[in-house]
Amino acid sequence: MTMTTIFKTAISSLMLGTGAILCSYNSAAYAATFVNLGHAAGAQCSTAWVNDNAQAVGNCSPPSASANNVPWFSATLAGPQQTLAPLVAGQPCMTLAISNNGWIVGSCANGTNRFFATVWSATAPNNTPTVLTPLPPSLLFPLLRPADVQTAASAQNQYGAVIAQSISASQDSTVVLYTAGSGTPERVSGWGDNCTGIEVNNTLTNGYPDVLMNCPGNTGQPVIKIAKWAAGGYSLTTLALPSGASYCWAAGMNDQSEVAGTCLYPDSNTNVSKTAFWPSPTSAPRTLTLPLNAKNAAKAINNAGHILARRGDDTGIAQDLFWEDTNSSLGVRPIVPLPGSVMTKAVGLGNDDTIALNCQDSNQYPTGCYWTPSGGTQPLAPLPGGLLSALAGIAPAGKFVFGAATSATQTLNAVAAQLP
Repeated sequence: MTMTTIFKTAISSLMLGTGAILCSYNSAAYAATFVNLGHAAGAQCSTAWVNDNAQAVGNCSPPSASANNVPWFSATLAGPQQTLAPLVAGQPCMTLAISNNGWIVGSCANGTNRFFATVWSATAPNNTPTVLTPLPPSLLFPLLRPADVQTAASAQNQYGAVIAQSISASQDSTVVLYTAGSGTPERVSGWGDNCTGIEVNNTLTNGYPDVLMNCPGNTGQPVIKIAKWAAGGYSLTTLALPSGASYCWAAGMNDQSEVAGTCLYPDSNTNVSKTAFWPSPTSAPRTLTLPLNAKNAAKAINNAGHILARRGDDTGIAQDLFWEDTNSSLGVRPIVPLPGSVMTKAVGLGNDDTIALNCQDSNQYPTGCYWTPSGGTQPLAPLPGGLLSALAGIAPAGKFVFGAATSATQTLNAVAAQLP
């Protein structure tokens, strides 16, 4: 799984209001314990991403009522936490993720407060970041099109390639790709077609990865497209709809270009939404049908082709699911909550099938936890004296989870945990 999920569920919101994620730990035996990543970059901190090499990035709020957010990088979970250089002195930046080869992606404001996607190198975190520049002007194809004015990152693969939105002055956007460390855009979608990049995988064709997009169709309803490099540019394939579906949208893609998404049908109170799996860009999708005609939706897919989904329940409380055998709707496994609890909310799926969760304990307080097929749902041990935590995601291989947690002083700390 790439980093798209993290972009969608960035834990930076914790910096603004922790009330929604406060959690309390009861006494329990813990298989994994949070590590505090420090406060060299600020007073209140969170972790945005940890890669498979235990390199971490995140964001801190400084001890100031007016100063900018401070992005940071840590070469190991033991530190040191290093502040990342801004694009322009005095202007804000934030980090989103770090690839396995050490390219950090984020966003920075320029001197006129326009934000651009940016990348730093883990080998030189104090250097000014590289701006991922918008599409340049065009004279002929298309005719007299002015240059775009901003960029916003959507996802990053493990080799450091980034997909982003190149945004025009009229706010029309084009999906573009930047190879690792490069600030030069390669157009992926049609000019100003308002497609949105969802995933960029790690399988390369002549050096370029596949890109998954949700695009507006001719009727305004979404269509799913995969872009694959061919003959010096990207060629787009539209994924097929299942029989009777009104439309579908994509949730994720793996390194085999297998896609997970969700499809809607007419009379959706009876013909419920369903998780869909496309074995290839040209295949007909398989859909997930559950007992009680329960509606369901895809959240992520890993390199094994296993899908994280979410379903409705007759209690009114949605439930996370693990769909392992996509050839059948049988054998789908519910993610069982912690003892004494009734709910979970998944925030990431590792390639080893580990799922990062935000749970509730028996006292009805949310708590960071994780699930494995063999071990079920397990809570994470808190920081010493701390009572509050939330996860933001899981590293691609499934060995690290990360987020934020409080300590005895009620300080919000950037944290990560290595799983057994």
